[in-house]
Amino acid sequence: MNNLPRYALAALPSVLLNRHTDVLVIGGGAAGLTAALTAAAHADVFVLARGPLCESNSALAQGGIAAALDAADSPHAHVADTLVAGAGLTDEDAATVLANEAPALMCELATRGVPFERADALHFALGLEGGHSARRIVHVGDATGWAVTAALIAEARAHPRIHLLEGWQAVDLLDRQGQIIGALARDPQGQWHRLLAGATVLASGGAGALYGLTSNQPAALGEGIAMAYRAGAEIADMEFVQFHPTVYRTPTGEGFLITEAARGEGGILCATTGERFMPAYDPRAELAPRDIVTRGIYAAMQRTGSDHVLLDLTHLPSARIEQHFPTICARLREYGLDPVRQSIPVAPAAHYLMGGVRTDLTGATSLPGLFAAGEVACTGVHGANRLASNSLLECIVFGRRAGQAALQWADTEGSRRESVHLELVPERNIAPASSPAPIAWRDGLAAIMQSYAGPLRDGAGLGEGYVQLTRWPAQAAADDPDAITAVNAAITARLIIQAASLRQESRGGHFRRDFPQASETWRGHSVQQRSREPATLASLARFEPIAHAAD
Repeated sequence: MNNLPRYALAALPSVLLNRHTDVLVIGGGAAGLTAALTAAAHADVFVLARGPLCESNSALAQGGIAAALDAADSPHAHVADTLVAGAGLTDEDAATVLANEAPALMCELATRGVPFERADALHFALGLEGGHSARRIVHVGDATGWAVTAALIAEARAHPRIHLLEGWQAVDLLDRQGQIIGALARDPQGQWHRLLAGATVLASGGAGALYGLTSNQPAALGEGIAMAYRAGAEIADMEFVQFHPTVYRTPTGEGFLITEAARGEGGILCATTGERFMPAYDPRAELAPRDIVTRGIYAAMQRTGSDHVLLDLTHLPSARIEQHFPTICARLREYGLDPVRQSIPVAPAAHYLMGGVRTDLTGATSLPGLFAAGEVACTGVHGANRLASNSLLECIVFGRRAGQAALQWADTEGSRRESVHLELVPERNIAPASSPAPIAWRDGLAAIMQSYAGPLRDGAGLGEGYVQLTRWPAQAAADDPDAITAVNAAITARLIIQAASLRQESRGGHFRRDFPQASETWRGHSVQQRSREPATLASLARFEPIAHAAD
């Protein structure tokens, strides 16, 4: 990927407007809003969101947030479970930060208006999910993500120092002498802007929509990762894609996630023949980590020749189903299926990207002035496989840390900020224009990713997928926003396939038929960087010099 051009646009727009702020946040989910609210305590903040703020992966999250709040539980046990799920690659320092900050943050979110369910006036009701050794899932029915993001959105809209830019498309990060100073973006009316900032926080989410069938929003195509890669940031662990075991395919072909909590409350998985299969596949049965459940479902589907298995809740009290899963019940009934009386057809679908832009524990990336948080980032906290309900927690914990670090950076850079704001970004080296993206590029990209980079992979298929992606356009015209999206999405897809090709083992969310066992040789983190050969690091949470093969 060394020959990729630095910018997504084949030529600069004819008109560019400059707008200035202290901190620019790209992304309007839980991580981005948390970072913005933190930085806005002492700085002016722009929040750029690709669509309406209510349309983020954070808002779709159902199950809840993990926090050790029970007297019989502890952050230490939460860390231990996170390490087990991460299959040997979880950064223990990152996991410790995550678990230790969780309990107080849950209480803070409650005081800020998130209506977490209560066991009584003094205690949260705590759910159980796969991979957890205790009940520690704080939740708002099966719509926890929406409850959290709604509270954050309300705060952001009311904050006098936060300026919300909804419906904007960020295309490229801008740099000056190696330092990130903002982004090039297109507003909803098609006008192009340089958004110049003292510090930039990338919180643009994951890449599940690359696979077509996904629990994610359609905009979750990993565009922020592509922007960071082109700018020269280090990208880590892209081979580790988590497929949620239980996603219902709607009549229109979209994915609707059936929360892990459904299995935590007693739901069982059966093949289409009626046979329960997970106890024979893993002693933890339906509560095994997601990668194991996903492979168990794939094995059952292969045995029966079916494209799904059945998630059965019908043996549970109907009142319990209605109480715990009101959103799921309502949505499924819209599709003509009643989960109280009928089993739910489910199959694995792309859900979460463990990899992303490499950061330390403050959210700082390898590029000065650029910070990242949430699913777009990779601290190593999830290792090779994310533990259930650690994602919203990661957004809040590391979104706050990134906001604090960005604020400090912008304040430190204050003496130089005016000169940066008064300069125009230098003209770029323009590469020859590429052919436009095909009209049905989303379907074509999804077919490549499903065929060659899904839950079961092998070297030959990954090689073929990579070759096909090299034919994808590398740049697009400024007047074609969909083609620009295609360019960025294809870069992120190539990063996933390249990393998966290099890792010759199976671990966590990465499973190769030709290397079905884990290997100590590969107990490390893959790092990709533009114009450099891929490298492997023992730890991600602290930045140290990387030994690249090309050096």
